Amino acid sequence: MKHKKKLIIFSVLIVGIIVVFILLGIYPVAFVGIKPIIANDYNKNYSSSLNYYEKALKTYAQDSQVIKADEAKQEIKRAVLDNLIEDILINRELKKEIKQNDLNTLVENKISEISKSQITDKAVETLYGFSFDEFKKRVLEPQAKKEILNDRLFLASIDFDEKMKDIRAQARVMIFLAGFEWNGKEVIVK
Repeated sequence: MKHKKKLIIFSVLIVGIIVVFILLGIYPVAFVGIKPIIANDYNKNYSSSLNYYEKALKTYAQDSQVIKADEAKQEIKRAVLDNLIEDILINRELKKEIKQNDLNTLVENKISEISKSQITDKAVETLYGFSFDEFKKRVLEPQAKKEILNDRLFLASIDFDEKMKDIRAQARVMIFLAGFEWNGKEVIVK
């Protein structure tokens, strides 16, 4: 009887932890190798992208209702997930050749090329919906890493796009989001 009671308590505890993780968005929506893409990160990037496109359409006097169409939202979700996967693949590739401290320095140098005076906190908040620090983490750092890899490949006379095709083809990607799958080179809508 004592054993059953402990098992029930343990099971309730595990279910409770899982529910908390789900409510906080701390569960994987995909894995790239063993590296997870967490729902919370995916959702923040999706919301930011949606906000950006809505603001851009309004700015250029286009019909901002286009972005509310299910097809448009689905494509933005697909692109966000594909970008998050690519960010992990680029980071993994850079770590093969560059020590972490050196990579951090290169990224910071690349980001400092875009001085904060060129991008105001208000502009970032308006366009993306988050702080400059969050913008730096979610937009500038991945872009800097992409540029660093591109520069290194260029110096080695290797085409960036071809290298990325090879990297993507070798990637082991599992997607848990309904409606999406990895076809061996990109995220596609099922």
